[in-house]
Amino acid sequence: MSLLILGAVFIGTLSLIVGLFIFVNRRRLSAGDAARRRLHPEMESVAARGILKDESVSDVPLLNRLMAGRSFAGSLATRLEMAGSPMTPGGFVVLTLATTLVGLVVGLLLGRTPITILLVVIGALLPWLWLRRKGKKRIQQFEAQLPEAIDMMVTAMKSGYSFQAAMRFIGQEMAEPLGPEFTRFYDEQRLGVEVRTALLSMQERIRSLDFKMLVTAVLIQRETGGSLSDILGNISKLMRERVQVRGQIATLVSEPKLSGRILSLLPVVVYLGLTLIAPDYVKPLTTTGIGRIMLMVGAVMVVIGYFLMMQIADVDY
Repeated sequence: MSLLILGAVFIGTLSLIVGLFIFVNRRRLSAGDAARRRLHPEMESVAARGILKDESVSDVPLLNRLMAGRSFAGSLATRLEMAGSPMTPGGFVVLTLATTLVGLVVGLLLGRTPITILLVVIGALLPWLWLRRKGKKRIQQFEAQLPEAIDMMVTAMKSGYSFQAAMRFIGQEMAEPLGPEFTRFYDEQRLGVEVRTALLSMQERIRSLDFKMLVTAVLIQRETGGSLSDILGNISKLMRERVQVRGQIATLVSEPKLSGRILSLLPVVVYLGLTLIAPDYVKPLTTTGIGRIMLMVGAVMVVIGYFLMMQIADVDY
């Protein structure tokens, strides 16, 4: 019965989160749908919809007034844009509050104060961990697509395309996430934005070392002259070599990462196994005050140890 109650609470809270997200972003969603219906088919892309920057941080007037102009809201908006998320900073804050509320409700239903605190902390951190993971995954996708995109750009420029036309060609041919960003660059400079400014804005959205090399090379060539196609060809070769080195490093650090995951899961597996085999042996951990404290401290130490081992195995290249 308790599992059914928890399941019902989870489904109800999830429905509440989805409803709140739709309500908070109702104006943005309806305006986006209307704009897409008016756009020409070839302009109907994420890049085309993102040219005009919306300065509001939330569709809820009260939340917009509270967060507008804050450095926190600007930093959060940048991180959401880097992750490719259409969510507004206000919507992300509402999502964080909702997941925190879910942890609080589930903890209160379980009736354990340490577990309630732990679930509240997990609920508050989950959206940020999701955003960080989404941003890293998007950058990895960018870096995987860049060598091919540069080769296409070199071929297009040798065929007589200008730099801007080559960028548009790549935007049309490449898949997300790289294609829409190149299309956005072309649309921005066509609307009057200076090429240097559009490139630096693109670099700010992507924040990849490989793409920074590309932008730096293009800007230097525009100042000093030279064969841009030859420069980009060398950069493409360098990026492919970096991909090979990155694969070798990933192979070398896979063993310590796997060890960290196994060592972190081992206490959990042992605890669950003892719960099934000898429940009376581990019962004091959940029925006594000192046992709950020890269980909570152990869980925190396992989490800290896992992140420390992942940081040790994370090689910067």
